[in-house]
Amino acid sequence: MARPVVGVLVRKNFFRNPKGLLFAQKLLQANREDPCLIYFFPVENIDWINKKIEGYVPGPRGGWRRGCYPFPDVLYDRGAGFGQNEMAAVEQIRRRLKNMPGIQLINACRLEKWPVYERLSRHKEMGRHLPKTIVFNGLPSVKLMLDRYGLVFIKSSEGSGGLGVICLEKKKQGYCCSLYKRGAHKRLLVKNLLELKKILDPAVGRERKAIVQQGIRLVKYKGRRLDLRVLMVKDAKGEWKSVYNQARLAPEKAMITNLALGGEVMNYADILPELRESYGDLPSDSEIRNISSRIVHYIEKEFGPFGEIGLDLAVDESGRVWLLEANSKPSKLPEAGLEDTVGISPQFKMTLDYTRFLFSGGKKGPP
Repeated sequence: MARPVVGVLVRKNFFRNPKGLLFAQKLLQANREDPCLIYFFPVENIDWINKKIEGYVPGPRGGWRRGCYPFPDVLYDRGAGFGQNEMAAVEQIRRRLKNMPGIQLINACRLEKWPVYERLSRHKEMGRHLPKTIVFNGLPSVKLMLDRYGLVFIKSSEGSGGLGVICLEKKKQGYCCSLYKRGAHKRLLVKNLLELKKILDPAVGRERKAIVQQGIRLVKYKGRRLDLRVLMVKDAKGEWKSVYNQARLAPEKAMITNLALGGEVMNYADILPELRESYGDLPSDSEIRNISSRIVHYIEKEFGPFGEIGLDLAVDESGRVWLLEANSKPSKLPEAGLEDTVGISPQFKMTLDYTRFLFSGGKKGPP
């Protein structure tokens, strides 16, 4: 039986990043049972004239060996973290690869926060899961949302984009402003909108696309706010499966669940009984996973086929489930203490199973 050629699109410095290197190792480990030909490549290494790609495969004595490979049967797009000056060229190359006959695609496009909100809002079923979101348009847009909800988050629509996250909460004595950027946290109390503007202008001013999102009053576990990360991956039949539903606990008194600031990861199912003692009938693990399946169904309906999506969800104090954002290049590395970090990880094996499904003529798009 013919083996699919899988090209994994990555950023140029992918192998210099320990997490990138570990990702490659876990994917190749999962490939041992029924191997595909897998190579990794940055966009700069494509020879369009000769239809060849200079890619990297494991070397015989460790390290990586560079070689010349045919265009892939399946393109696995893991390219992330590109700078603003790189994005236009990268997107053009993605479109060109996407339109080439004979290449199947895992992950149709990036999932920016504003387009995801705008397009999922068209579907009635999704309405109750979407926090109100508007495009950032200076202080008036922030004031509008603060007056309505009392708690808002300002984020880059395109990803981190250097902005990080700004949390604003309306208080009797003014506005509480928490800034989270590159693992650092700064908390300020300002008395009026003029002082708030002085903070927002340098923080958001250079950001091309930012959103203002309704803040959700998150449930707390032992006094710590939490949100959920659900990893959805397609299997050998091209069907969505939830690999895990993990709760990410914020550091004490923090408004966001930033692991770099001292956050912690636990399985939602493990802490649910204790959460229900405080909040009553919160959604079960299976209910969260079912909601996640519906969300990715509508994402595919609007944006095209994907092979994996990471969903950041929130559960509020009444038990309502909210979609905070969706990521088409989710972190897939197994979490120590919660998953097997030594053996083959299902999230990597399932992606390769889905690759073979596509190669054998499986349906590309959503049902």
